[in-house]
Amino acid sequence: MKKALLIIAVLCVTLVSVDAQKWDGFFKPVTVDRITTDGAKEGVGTWFFRPTASIAATVFTLGYNEDGTFDGINASFISKTGVGISYAHFVEADGEAVNNYSINGVIMTPTDGNANLTLGITVSAYNFSIGPAYDFVKGKPFKENVLLMFNTQILF
Repeated sequence: MKKALLIIAVLCVTLVSVDAQKWDGFFKPVTVDRITTDGAKEGVGTWFFRPTASIAATVFTLGYNEDGTFDGINASFISKTGVGISYAHFVEADGEAVNNYSINGVIMTPTDGNANLTLGITVSAYNFSIGPAYDFVKGKPFKENVLLMFNTQILF
């Protein structure tokens, strides 16, 4: 748990120091006016920090036997939900602001009743994400806690 808190603290300090203007209106909707006002050129789009919610539709983990030998890849479905922050690129399409891709940091918890946290970094295109994550499970070796997530997300 101490590792998770340290990683969260480092991510927060890093994100706060990046371009404070992109934090303006963090909880406000992204509108076409904000894109064209903040964008360098018309039609190029603009980056904003946005809150996000995520559901890990599929999680792939490396499987190991009790003796530590590789046993294949395990998949679980609808296995994690969580919240996070996105650095999202928005463009204007048909008079509306549309998020076309983003980089996301997420904190997730399992849906199967376990109490462990998962930290992940995903890349998304049109609300579908993929990325590596680390599951904080006490007593398991590092390699067994690394996973690959396929998510769907909602930007706010």
